[in-house]
Amino acid sequence: MIKHERGIKIGMDTSQLFGSEKISKILFRLAPPVMLAQLIQALYNIIDSLFVGRYSDSGLTALSIIYPIQLLMIALAVGTGVGINTVMAAKLGSDSKMEAEEYAGIGTPLAALLWCLFALICWAIMPAYAKMSTSSPEVISDVVTYGRIVCVFSFGLFLESVWTKILQAQGNMKTPMAAQIIGAVTNIILDPLLIFGMFGLPEMGIAGAAIATVAGQVVAALVVMKKGFRKPAALREFPRRTGKIFRLGLPNILMQSAYTFYILGLNLILSGFSDQAVTALGLYYKWQTFFFIPLGAMQTCIVPVVSFNYAAKNIDRCKQTLSVAIGFGVALMALGTLCFNCIPSQMLRVFTKDETVVAIGSVGFHFVGFSFLPMVTSLTFPVFFQAVGKSLKSSLLTVIRTVVLFVPLGFLFSHFGLNWFWLTFPVTEVITSAVGFLFYRQFLDSDYVRTPAALPFNSGEIALKPSQPGVIITIAREHGSSGKQIGKLVAERLGIPFYYKEMVALAAHESGLDREFISDIHKNAPDVLRELYLNSSAVRMAIAAQAKIIRKIADNGSCVIVGRSADYVLRDREDVVRVFIHAPKKYRIKRVMEVYGDSLKEARRNIHRSDKARAAYYRHISGRRWADGRHYNLSVDSSIGVQETADLILAYVSGISEKIECQTGL
Repeated sequence: MIKHERGIKIGMDTSQLFGSEKISKILFRLAPPVMLAQLIQALYNIIDSLFVGRYSDSGLTALSIIYPIQLLMIALAVGTGVGINTVMAAKLGSDSKMEAEEYAGIGTPLAALLWCLFALICWAIMPAYAKMSTSSPEVISDVVTYGRIVCVFSFGLFLESVWTKILQAQGNMKTPMAAQIIGAVTNIILDPLLIFGMFGLPEMGIAGAAIATVAGQVVAALVVMKKGFRKPAALREFPRRTGKIFRLGLPNILMQSAYTFYILGLNLILSGFSDQAVTALGLYYKWQTFFFIPLGAMQTCIVPVVSFNYAAKNIDRCKQTLSVAIGFGVALMALGTLCFNCIPSQMLRVFTKDETVVAIGSVGFHFVGFSFLPMVTSLTFPVFFQAVGKSLKSSLLTVIRTVVLFVPLGFLFSHFGLNWFWLTFPVTEVITSAVGFLFYRQFLDSDYVRTPAALPFNSGEIALKPSQPGVIITIAREHGSSGKQIGKLVAERLGIPFYYKEMVALAAHESGLDREFISDIHKNAPDVLRELYLNSSAVRMAIAAQAKIIRKIADNGSCVIVGRSADYVLRDREDVVRVFIHAPKKYRIKRVMEVYGDSLKEARRNIHRSDKARAAYYRHISGRRWADGRHYNLSVDSSIGVQETADLILAYVSGISEKIECQTGL
C-alpha cells in the first residue's frame, strides 16, 4: 500500500497503476471520493448564504465581508494539520511509527493554542474590521455578530482539521469523510431552524447561521476525535517538533492566506462603490465552487501520478498526465463559462432579490466567466510543479496570481469604473498562465528531464552480496573527508560487502524509480523551500525505497554502508557501528581539488553546498543534527590519512567484536 500526500490510498502495485495504466482511467478512479469531500465543503458555504439571503440583504453582505476571515482561519487550521500530516507520512514511510505518534501527540494542544490566539484576536478586531469594510450600521452589526461567533467558537474547526490530517497520514479516509458529511448535514438542518426560529426555537437571524456553522464543526470534530486524538507529547518535545510542523505547514498556511488577502483586497476596493458590489463578488465565490470541485479533484489526483513518473524518469507520461488534466479542465470550465454568460441573473437570484446586486453581478459574471478557461492552466501548473518537487515555482505562481496581480489590477481597473473592475479576473488568469507556460518550458529544458533514463541494471549488478552475520558499519562523512575511500578500504580489509552506489541500484530496482533521481535527492534539494522539496511525493517514494533497501542489506549480514543516513535507518539494531568522518576544511578543500579537479573557489562552494544538503537531508530523515557526535559510536578526523583512519575504525570494530564474544561466551 502507498498513500499520496493528500491521503488517497492506492491498493494495487504502484508501478503498474501509475506507470502503465491509462491516465484517464486512473484519474476517474481516484477523483470521485475527493469530489465528494469537496462537494460537502461547498454545501457548507452555500447553505449559509442561501438561507441568510432569504432572511436579509445586510446579512448576505456580511457573509461576503467575513469570508476572508473564515479563509484565514481555515488556512491556519488546515495548514497546521498539513504540517503534522506531512511529517507523520514521512516518518511512517521510513518505518518510524513511534516518532509519527509523537508528532501526532503535538496536534491537540497545538490546535487548542492556535484557536485561543485566533479567537482572542478576532474578538478584539472584529468591530474595526467591519467598519473598514462597510459604512452601513446594519451590515457592521451583522459582521460583528456573525464574525465573533464563528471565530470565538472555532475550536471545533481547529481540532477537526488536525485530527483529520492525523487519520489521513495513516491512510484512514473514511472517518474524516464521514465527519465532513455529518458536520455538513448538521449545519444544513440547523440553518433554517435557528435563522427563522422554526419548531419553537427563537428567531436568531444571522447569529443562528453562525451557531449552525460552529455546531457542524464541533460535530465533525467529535466524529474524528476517538481515532484522531493522541496523548499529548512530553512538554520538552514541543519546541523542536512544533518547529518541524510549522516548517512544513507554514508554506501551505501562507499560500492559503494569500487567497484571504486578495479577496479582502478586492472587497475593500468594491466597498468604495457599494455594499451591493461586495455582495455580488461574494456570490461569485459561492457559485464558482460548483465548477471548481471537479477541477480541484482532478488537480489533486494528478499529484501521485506525476510524482511517480517524474521519479521514474518517465517524462512523456508526466506530460501526458498534464495534458489530460488540462483537457478535462477546459471541457469542464467551458460549461462554467457558458453558465456565467447565459444565465447570470438567474444564478444571482437564487441567493438574493436585490435588483442592484443582480445588475452588478450580471455584468461581473460575464467578465469572470471568460476567465475560466485560462484559469485551468493558472491553477493546474502550480499543482504540477508541486508534484515534481519544484516547490519554489509552485509557490511563485500562487503568489503572482493572488498577491502581485489580483489586487493591484483590481485597484487599477476600478479607476475606470465598476464594470471595468471585473476585467481583473481574465487578465490575472491569462498572465498567470503565461508565466506557468514559461516555467514549464524551463522544466522541459532542465538537465534531468532532457537526459535519457539510465538503462536498468542486470540481475548480477543488483544482487545483494552474500555475507556472514557480524557487524554493520555505517559511515557518514563530510564532503572531501575521503569517507567513501575509507569505507571501501575497511570493507576490503574485513572481507565484507561495500555499499555506496549499489544502494541506489537496489532501491531503483525495488521501487521502479530512476536511479539518478534517487542518487541525487539531497543534491537536488533547493536552498529555498528545501523541506517542501524533501516532502514532495516523488522524493518521499525515493527515501522510503532507500530505507527499505538499507534494512534489507543489513538483514543480509556484515557490510559497510556509506551515506544515506543509514546510521539512523538502522537505529534499532544492536550490531551497527556508526562512524562519522570529518576533517579540517583546508584538508578537505585540498582533497576536493585533487580528486575532482575543482578550482579553489569551486571546492569551497561545493563543500559548503554538499555539507549543507547532507545535513538538511539527515535532519529531515531523523530530526537530529547531522554532525552531532552523540549519535555516533566513533568520530574520526581523516586528516591523519586514509590508511590510518581505516586502521582506527578496524581497531574499534575489533574491540567491539571481542567484547561481544566475551559477553556471549563464544
